[in-house]
Amino acid sequence: MKRAAAVLTILLIAFAIFVYVRPITVYQTTAHLWLLARGFRGDYVRIGPNRVHSMIGGEGPPLLLLHGLASRGEDYALIMPSLGKHHRVFVPDLLGFGQSDRPDIDYSVASETAMIRGYLDAKGIARCDVMAASMGGWVALKFASEHPERVRRLVLVDSAGFPFATTMTEFTFTPRNIAELHTLLALQTDRVSGLPNFISRDLLRMNREHAWILRRAMRSMMSGRDTMEGHVANVTMPVLLAWGTKDRIVPLATGERMQRELPNARLVTYAECGHLAIVECRAQLLPDVEHFLR
Repeated sequence: MKRAAAVLTILLIAFAIFVYVRPITVYQTTAHLWLLARGFRGDYVRIGPNRVHSMIGGEGPPLLLLHGLASRGEDYALIMPSLGKHHRVFVPDLLGFGQSDRPDIDYSVASETAMIRGYLDAKGIARCDVMAASMGGWVALKFASEHPERVRRLVLVDSAGFPFATTMTEFTFTPRNIAELHTLLALQTDRVSGLPNFISRDLLRMNREHAWILRRAMRSMMSGRDTMEGHVANVTMPVLLAWGTKDRIVPLATGERMQRELPNARLVTYAECGHLAIVECRAQLLPDVEHFLR
């Protein structure tokens, strides 16, 4: 009994140390297991030379979810089971993110759009609903413009894609220290006033691993070469624009311009929500999305 207690104590101490050193890894593993328990499964497909990871689950017509910059598909975990009640949900990691490959490319919106087309082809999906946020919304908007016959309905949440005045640079999403990380978090949401230093350190570590990708993606987006303003005439399917009124990354004025330019768009807003409305305001957002997609 003493030996068993000693072994258990050692294991608990080792786990506590691992949680302290790699808290984000523990969180991501827990979220992944949570999705597996709810019927989702991991999947890999090869698109050209690259391997793309996705999570797939649910029953019904296909729904594609696209994540934003510095994110991954499984960051939708909190809403995936709800959406999976009425849809077969496909949630890929964009190239360079999550468990997808990280090729030496420009990470432009055009490159990611081409990957999404290849992903749908690989999955045999001729037409689907699409829900996307932030940079993923830009990718979705470009895909819908180039292939309108393949998108039944489109949901854009705090979506990039139209130019707007900003103080952000290509380094905004690659903080070098805890102070810069907290500045970035404050841009995204008011709901996180501070993080324990051990979590902040792990976020910085993970960010450094793909900082070169984030900088290339930001550099490409800020060049404006893939801007969708003036190029959305083909996006005639129903579009739901969902925005946090306190978005400090892609301001609400951008959503209002999209609504004016998109021929069949409706804009809904969420008070006291920032750029992460898809997470922090999901209780209000989800019913609107589910009603729109039916």
